[in-house]
Amino acid sequence: MGPGGPIASRETTTSGEQVGRLRERLAALSAISQTASRALDLEDLFRALYEGTSQALDVTGFILGLYDEGSQTVEVVRQMDSGVELSGGSFPLGTGFTSEVIRTRRPRLIRRWSRDEPRVQVQYATDRRGLPESGITVPLLAGEKVVGVLSLQSYQPEAYDEDDLLMLQAIAGQAAAAIENLRHSARLDVQLRRRVSELEIILASMADALVITDAAGAIVRINEAARTLLGLESDGIILGQPLDRERWGQWPLGGQAVAEALRPIIEALRRGEVLRDVEVELQGKGQRVLCFSGAPLHETVEALAGGVIVFRDVTGRREVERLKDEVLSIASHDLRTPLTVIKGFAELLRLKGAAGGLNGELLDRGLMTIEGQADRLEEWLRLLLDLTRMKGGQVAIEPAPADLVLLASAVLEGARVTTGGRRLVLRAPPSVEGMWDSRRLEQVFQNLITNALKYSPRDGTVEVTIDADDRTATVCVRDEGIGLAADELPRIFDRFYRATGVRQIEGSGLGLYICQAIVTAHGGRIWAESAGWGSGSAFYVSLPRGKPEAATAPPGRHPMGTPLEGNNASMA
Repeated sequence: MGPGGPIASRETTTSGEQVGRLRERLAALSAISQTASRALDLEDLFRALYEGTSQALDVTGFILGLYDEGSQTVEVVRQMDSGVELSGGSFPLGTGFTSEVIRTRRPRLIRRWSRDEPRVQVQYATDRRGLPESGITVPLLAGEKVVGVLSLQSYQPEAYDEDDLLMLQAIAGQAAAAIENLRHSARLDVQLRRRVSELEIILASMADALVITDAAGAIVRINEAARTLLGLESDGIILGQPLDRERWGQWPLGGQAVAEALRPIIEALRRGEVLRDVEVELQGKGQRVLCFSGAPLHETVEALAGGVIVFRDVTGRREVERLKDEVLSIASHDLRTPLTVIKGFAELLRLKGAAGGLNGELLDRGLMTIEGQADRLEEWLRLLLDLTRMKGGQVAIEPAPADLVLLASAVLEGARVTTGGRRLVLRAPPSVEGMWDSRRLEQVFQNLITNALKYSPRDGTVEVTIDADDRTATVCVRDEGIGLAADELPRIFDRFYRATGVRQIEGSGLGLYICQAIVTAHGGRIWAESAGWGSGSAFYVSLPRGKPEAATAPPGRHPMGTPLEGNNASMA
């Protein structure tokens, strides 16, 4: 055989494979073109697309979804998993790769999932462990409008290439045209579609979480609020997954707690029971309390079609109520002392005055004692007022243009009359302006500076430093007092916590707790530093100079199942 023989043979084989693949794709496109145009409804269209696509591509996972622009919700018509047709569901648009395809109207080709790692948090149930290795997701475009999404997945790496992507885009064009034909035909009632769209908008805008289950107890629909609660910060959820013990092993760890809480609720709905305000405590990543209400859905008078569950996270509300009870219990005890002292000294001064034995020294000491105990009462009343204003464990703020230097200067000026010989020093630029709640930040500075003076020696110095850049302002209150042990620094902002060396000094243990709530409401953070006993302490407050923004949830882990939506911070 000559040297060119084997090469020519390989070229012939490769060319033959390419021709074969091309014929398969043309046949698939022709089949889809004929069957899709004759589809009577969306499920019929789904099956036509699946059968045609499977002639040329790996369709281990196959999903057809419709997109409703008004409610920004993706409605999954049906799905295929390893040849088994499964029911659909819906999820609100998020920031993951499926949502990105819809928003940008650009397709997404994933060649190797384990390497590219688009994190997954919305998925559908499957008996196969692990995530697919390859995927293609393309938008369904009707002109400039996105009407849906088509997605393929394979458990083989590098299962799809650019030619496969082009083919699926061609299929998506036919699917979009078929969907538009169905929407404008007499087979789909216009008024019904409008009502469904309005309902989706209502569900998407609800503040309470809403979950709809089918007759088997599987979750088939969630709204935005439910997505957030069921996500449990970093875990995913499984749509279409029955909530029974045999399948809990397929749920993410955080989702297991939610599944356990939902299971008795769903069982009650399947018995036809109506539930109102059922509170369930979840253990795991910190204790949480969810409040559930639910009602069954009926196909007929006797046949159940599923259930609707509405719930909310009441952890913060319960925590505040518990905190208020604790504070009132402590206050009812501690308030007796200053009241007793005030009444005692007032009675003493009255009797001495009536008997002519009231001298200047006794009068001065009595009035100073009454004034000090009145200040203690005022502090308790202020703390109680702050707690009554807290909602869900957070303090409400009203940001407005403010100067941090002016605020700190005013607090320092008011504190100079109570320094008792201690020095107060302010190191700051002429002004640091930003969007803050002046009254609330004044309360923070008042607490930090008062504490620094209270726990410092009489000849000590309390230094307040303010630094800022374009985005952040940082305040440091440093003293030369008794300091803090290393193991106390993480706990110093806990409610009712008081450091070991200061427990003989009067205080409620709530001041720093409320300071932290105020700073957090501004989108900032507060922390303490100390080298140990006898070396003083420094309390830092870092604040964004613009309006506070909502915190972003941490990235999620990979759950198991067929992915519908990948995302770094939320489920969809």
